[in-house]
Amino acid sequence: MVPYDFTWIFALGIVTSICDAYGIGANDVSNSFASSISSGSLSMMQACIIASFTEFLGAFLLGAETTETIKGGILSAELFVPQPELMMLAMLCALVGSASWVIFASKIGAPVSSTHAIVGGLIGTGIAAFGGGAIKWTFDGVGKIILSWFVSPIVSGIITSLIYLPTRYFILENPNSLKRGILAIPIYFFCTALIGSFYIIYKAVPSDKKNGLSTGAIVGISFGVTAVVTAFSWFFFVPWIKRRVIGKENLRWYH
Repeated sequence: MVPYDFTWIFALGIVTSICDAYGIGANDVSNSFASSISSGSLSMMQACIIASFTEFLGAFLLGAETTETIKGGILSAELFVPQPELMMLAMLCALVGSASWVIFASKIGAPVSSTHAIVGGLIGTGIAAFGGGAIKWTFDGVGKIILSWFVSPIVSGIITSLIYLPTRYFILENPNSLKRGILAIPIYFFCTALIGSFYIIYKAVPSDKKNGLSTGAIVGISFGVTAVVTAFSWFFFVPWIKRRVIGKENLRWYH
């Protein structure tokens, strides 16, 4: 491989990555925020602003392991060692396939998985280059990914039911649902902040910096962060909601 002979693949890869990210934003973000926008909780502009931060922070803080899986957990990278330019071409072709499908699906209004698209693209290029033996079909590779496609809807459904049923019976169907709903806000903040902070600390902190940090310490830090978030919701957000909803005051977010 002569240096700079395949710079065109690198350049096309950047452009195609941008197109793929555009498609992911059009599809995955719309999937995530559809319920919030349709219920009127967020406007389209607010959802786009929030998504621009959350998408970047999620990829930056928690995307390392997913990147490792895409990079070497599906294709046997050792097969490309004699000709690394083929690895570049394989990744480019996978990006083209993923971007094309996700953008097309978004155009026709079909909610699809961008994960399925890029994994399918990698499997297709691997088979085209070296045959089926180039793909890691075991549980450490594609097997775990395919299993997650079946497990994710089930787990998501169970968690959603655990949230929805208490909310329905203890808040929405109660005669004093507004008061109960406002009082339940810190509880939702607590659960969200605890899960989010634990996962971010556990996954985002590099291993070399986490060697002296036990799981108990991570749990303790997570509860500390959660306590601050919950206190903020109780002392600031709940009174603001009461004034805005019950008192019908014309407040802005900074009041």
